[in-house]
Amino acid sequence: MGKFKMIAILVLIVGIATPLGIVAIQHYQETKAIVAERQEKELQEKLAAIEAKEQQEIAERKAHWAEQEAKTLKSGIKDDKPDEVLRGLTMQMEERHLDSGGTVYYYDRPTESGIFVQPYVVHNGGTDAQLWVFVCHIGQNQVNFTGVDLQLSDDKEFSIKARSEVKELPDGDGIIQFFNQVVDKNDEDALRYMGMSGVGKIFMPMPGESNDDRYLTAHECDRVQDMLDLYDILRGKKKT
Repeated sequence: MGKFKMIAILVLIVGIATPLGIVAIQHYQETKAIVAERQEKELQEKLAAIEAKEQQEIAERKAHWAEQEAKTLKSGIKDDKPDEVLRGLTMQMEERHLDSGGTVYYYDRPTESGIFVQPYVVHNGGTDAQLWVFVCHIGQNQVNFTGVDLQLSDDKEFSIKARSEVKELPDGDGIIQFFNQVVDKNDEDALRYMGMSGVGKIFMPMPGESNDDRYLTAHECDRVQDMLDLYDILRGKKKT
């Protein structure tokens, strides 16, 4: 084949191939766009289905809790059929059944030295529940123990004073001084602020510093809040 004829053929091939190449690229890009659009649509449909399922589950949970709340407000939470919230709150608590048929919910008293405040609940069935408080001093020596002060913020200070007999018992190598009483408005305000704040200091109301003064822990404040939540739920005053 002659040289000039070969060049002519090559020019013809290039001339034909170039438009075909452009068409192929355009077709590829169009196909890619269609596939991407289809994938995006499928993704949106999947997300919509997931959201719809989640909304249905939320609606079912709301309906469940609404039903439980209605039962609670009507007749109180039954001792023999506690709901999930009640079980969660009482899981770490101790229970003592009274001869009268009631139940006491409490936490084990502390064993280390210091001064402590622990609320507990007496549930007599239905919506009949009482909030009590146990206040104690644990140490080596007897002191003039009449109550405690709680510094729960820069401007919030509460006192829980003994309105009942302060008792004293041996405790290992030392002693424990304590009193129990049904909470009054002041006691309840102090406990609610203690549970809500999660921080603070507890000390004995006496001149000067005391070795028993200490900072509250987040754990004991959480326990106070849990006991208050239990008290409110049993009275039908708090949503489960």
